[in-house]
Amino acid sequence: MVVNWLNDLGFLDGKPKSSSFKEALSGASSSPDFLDLNFSTCYGLPSLWISDVELLALAAPFEFALSASLLLNSKNVLIKLLNDLDYCRVFSHRSYFVSNCYMKLFKWTPLFDITIESPSILI
Repeated sequence: MVVNWLNDLGFLDGKPKSSSFKEALSGASSSPDFLDLNFSTCYGLPSLWISDVELLALAAPFEFALSASLLLNSKNVLIKLLNDLDYCRVFSHRSYFVSNCYMKLFKWTPLFDITIESPSILI
């Protein structure tokens, strides 16, 4: 089940909500419903199962996100751009030098793995 706040692309923007802490705790605010959480275990550890639809809805605010790998010190950075024009402009170069450190860009996806080089390229 996908709830309203998953379709709101601004819910991860960090904008303050109008409800007070007291209202949030008491449930008196008009805050959105939470997901029907599906708890389980995996290898004896607690886990939370999220459907593919919920995963894609949660990833929607990161539609124009890139992952940058700094090869000199093996750190990764998430770059969240606001529109497709900026996304295409930044991603079209694929690599940059930042403070004399080589930075390679990859397309971020919900299943992005930093240990595997992404085959996605901009055409």
